[in-house]
Amino acid sequence: MRMKDEQIQKKLVELEATILKETRGNLTAPNKTSTELSHVSTDLPARTSSELSPVHKSDLHYFGGIGLLLLGLFMLFQHVRVSSVPFYWWGIPVGQHMGYLLFPLMLGIGWIVYNSKSVWGWLITVVSLFLLVFTIISGLSLSFYPVTMIDLLIMLLPFSIGAAFVIKGMGGAQGIDEAIKKQIAESKKK
Repeated sequence: MRMKDEQIQKKLVELEATILKETRGNLTAPNKTSTELSHVSTDLPARTSSELSPVHKSDLHYFGGIGLLLLGLFMLFQHVRVSSVPFYWWGIPVGQHMGYLLFPLMLGIGWIVYNSKSVWGWLITVVSLFLLVFTIISGLSLSFYPVTMIDLLIMLLPFSIGAAFVIKGMGGAQGIDEAIKKQIAESKKK
């Protein structure tokens, strides 16, 4: 009985392969007459395009593309100049008098050293530290150095090549499509 089941499975696989060859042949030659065998193909489960042509992923392309994207980002940031400008908060020049924020910070740190469970000490320290960092960052001005067009193209070239390599490393458009479908299926399971 087991031998018979194996023979049936083998014949079904051969039949499916024949049907796939015939349907591919019908796609290339539409005037070809269909046979009895082509009507059986509707009963078999449909194959997706990913089963017919496997996706070729490459770790070398993927990580090389990420490296090129990081190189492009580094080259772009090399030409950005950061300087400070006075920052005004409701008409008060905050950036120039930033030292006043150190008083509540020192008070909060002292309070924490005296009593580490004090909520007010932690609150004063965290708020003054946040305001200090906010004032420093908001007082910065970013500007791009003047460069020639060829230098700009050389800086932006790793972005386009890196993005293409990342896409190729993921298996092209078909690989990205499969990855998205897989993520959707996993999120539906949760």
